[in-house]
This record gives sequence, C-alpha cells and structure tokens, in this order.
Amino acid sequence: MDGWLAGLGMGILGMAAAIGLLGCAKKTVTHERMETVEKEYSRGQIMVIAATERNRYQNVYTDRLWAAQADSSGITFEDKLKGQIEQFLTELAVINLMADEEKVELTGQEKDSLQRLSQEYYGSLTQPDKEYIDISEEELYQLYCEYYRADKLVSELTKEENLEVSDAEAKVIQVQQIALDTADEAQLVLEQVRREKADFAAIASKNSKDGQINYTLEWSEDMEPLGQAAFELEQDEISGVVEQDNRFYILKCTNAYDAKATAERKSRLSREKKTQTFLSFYEPFVKECHVKLKGNIWDMIDFSQGEQCRTDSFFMLYHSYFD
Repeated sequence: MDGWLAGLGMGILGMAAAIGLLGCAKKTVTHERMETVEKEYSRGQIMVIAATERNRYQNVYTDRLWAAQADSSGITFEDKLKGQIEQFLTELAVINLMADEEKVELTGQEKDSLQRLSQEYYGSLTQPDKEYIDISEEELYQLYCEYYRADKLVSELTKEENLEVSDAEAKVIQVQQIALDTADEAQLVLEQVRREKADFAAIASKNSKDGQINYTLEWSEDMEPLGQAAFELEQDEISGVVEQDNRFYILKCTNAYDAKATAERKSRLSREKKTQTFLSFYEPFVKECHVKLKGNIWDMIDFSQGEQCRTDSFFMLYHSYFD
C-alpha cells in the first residue's frame, strides 16, 4: 500500500497529496449515474476519526485551540476540523463507490490483516477512550476496510503511470548568501570572501543587506538566475557576483546535496504525481455522483467532552501495517 492518506488535514484528496491527480489517464472509470447517494457512518466511526484528529492537534496546541478563530471570517478551529472530518468521510464514501464500479475487492489475506489491525487498535483503547468514542470492534473493522479499499483503488488506477522522481529532480541544497545593493560593493566583498581562510558567514553577517544568511533551496526547472547559480556550485564553492532584480549576490554552497531533505522531497513529489493522476479519475466521477452523509455530524461531535480520551493512533497504526 502506498499510504495515500497521511492524516486528515485536507480531506482524502488533499491528504492525498497524500495521493495524486493528473490528466493523461490510460484507463477510464465507467459511471452511468447522475444522482445523489446517501452514505451512513455510525456515530462510533465518526467519533474515532474526530477523536484521533482532535487529540493529534491537542498534543501540539492544547485544547485552547478549539475556541480560537481560524480565519478572519470568525470560524473557529473546532468548526474547521469538523468540516474537514465531513469532507474526509464524504471523499472516502465516493472512492468506495468508485471501487464498486471498478470491482475492487479485498482478498482473504487483506481482510485477515485488517481484522488484526482492528483488534490491535480496539485493544489499545482505554476505558475513557471507549466511553467517548463508543465504537465496536466490528465498526472499526468496517471503517478500516473502506479506508484500505480506497487506498487499493488509488494504487490500481495509478499503477500504469510513471510516478518515479529522480534525485536530480528532487535535489535540495544549502547555501549562504550575501545580498548587496551595488555592483561595486559586491565586488569588494567578493574579494574578501575569496581570501585564504576567509570566514564567509562572518563576512556575510557584517555586510549583507538581508538579515538572513542561510538558505535551503529546492531544484526547479524554472529557477531565476540566483537559484541557477546556486545549483551550479560544488561543495564549499563560492560564486561570482550574481545580479537579480537590481541587487547583487554572492553565494557559498555549504551542502551540495542534502540527502535527508532530498529523500523527503522525492517522496512528496511522487505523492503529488500520484494525486494528480488519481484526480483525473475522481473529478469526472464526483461530478456525476454526489454523496450525501446521513445525519448531522456537526451535532454528533463535541470536543468539550471526553477530556480523558487520549487515542490518536487510528491512522498511524494503519500505516504501520500497510506502508
């Protein structure tokens, strides 16, 4: 499994970049309906997603987050997260409808793994967790099955696409930069930094017109002259004077290949490619098949309750099984 759902923040598709969508599909999804389909999730299934995300955010920001305004419109972070939960469940339902039409089924081995996953997660719940979420092990299993089946459909629909990203395409480097206002100033400083045993960082701190000295840069096909000059440098090499937007710059490459950052960016770019590929199937489908969730999940979720509920591993445990 590719782990296309990383968390809730953007809904399934956004989480998906936690997957990917493009436009040159080699396979078409057949769909012959233009209708509204109602989908019902149990209160426990809704609450396990809500509790997971509430607790994940509270671990970082504390529970004071929920009453705070999320934007200038006055919407609170609690309302914002409830909207994301609704979006997530709607998209999960849509993708499972797509899986129906594509006849994507779970194998016996996959069902056994999902049963073990459900048992492990349910066994990890404390009594306060269970009282707040109020979900049965069978409801957990059904929700995990839908999540896995959506993941499986994404893999099936995108498997023929080239999602590979080269190291060169994902490359990340680190540089130190001196920014100056005139060519004459830049030439004088360039002479200083090129002297034997010169301390580039100290000279930059003293002379640069910008407060920031250290930069991390990602490779791009359409880089401006400053970026192009940076990526032409070898380890510890100092550039000449580079002009851009009526300013003058001197660069030193302090890390010509940030291996960790490059690997992380490579993974992210691959997921984005996958998201774009999948969206080419998803978007036409969702235009003809509208999913409406039964019940009002806004009334079901109350973040002021369940103060002792701490569970936040619903998604993490899934990815530990299938990534």
